Amino acid sequence: MVFYVVLASLAVVGAWALTGRHRPSAVDGPMTTVLASARRRSLTAIGVAVVIVLVGVFSASFAPQWLGVGAALAPSVAGAAGLLLYAAMPPRAPAGTTAHRSASLRRRTAWNVAPTRSLVTLGVVLTLQVALLVGAGITAADDELGRPRAFSLTDGVVTSTSSPYPGWFYALPLLVGTALLALAIWVARRRIASTASLPGAGLEDLDAVWRERSAQVVVGLATAAVSFQLGGTALFAGTIIRNTTRNIDAPAGWGAASTVLIVVSLASLLLSVVVLTLAALRAFELPARVAPAGLPARSRA
Repeated sequence: MVFYVVLASLAVVGAWALTGRHRPSAVDGPMTTVLASARRRSLTAIGVAVVIVLVGVFSASFAPQWLGVGAALAPSVAGAAGLLLYAAMPPRAPAGTTAHRSASLRRRTAWNVAPTRSLVTLGVVLTLQVALLVGAGITAADDELGRPRAFSLTDGVVTSTSSPYPGWFYALPLLVGTALLALAIWVARRRIASTASLPGAGLEDLDAVWRERSAQVVVGLATAAVSFQLGGTALFAGTIIRNTTRNIDAPAGWGAASTVLIVVSLASLLLSVVVLTLAALRAFELPARVAPAGLPARSRA
């Protein structure tokens, strides 16, 4: 987990380095102020989330009495905090802005501001996370103090038990954290959908692109948080199951299950780093890259 945090932090720094070189803005005038404010909100959300993850992961060292609950909750709490902060930060109104604003006739909602593909990815990861937590809770055994954080198998002669396993002791707080994160995702997307349109006439396409790319940052941060949590949960579950099956003639299927969980964990952690890097890149590039090809010349660099 510490290695992941270091890698994720390096990814964000790398994104900053790749976009740190001055590029001409794709827009100018009052729109630059609005888009720069969106950039600031996005980067603040990502920065706060990374800091909370760092604190949560290292809480396992300075608060061992928590038995790793703080570290397990860090991704969902970090993601929720970052997204709620994003939604709470007020937009910056440019001075002397005209009252005229243009927007698409398409009704904006929290569900349609982000690309469908990114929402599908987020939905799949969320579903896997909830399913894994429920499954781990059901298959957990009590440890020596009666806490459901162990995994136990028997071959009829010998019983093998290993801990810590993500049973209900961890699964219940993580389910609450996941629900809080899901709510924060909706609030942040609702904020993007309800924000006033860009100031000026004829900017419908630019306004739509701005919202879509802001939503990509929000969904990317959320996907990174859930993927990190899924990866950590799957890694601990798979490792504990594998350790347990080594000591006995385990029932068929548990060895394969441990392998699948470890593969899922590695894929999820990799996905988390990738989407966090993309979210940081998109945030750093606002507003310079918000104008897509094909917009009128006055709206492009």
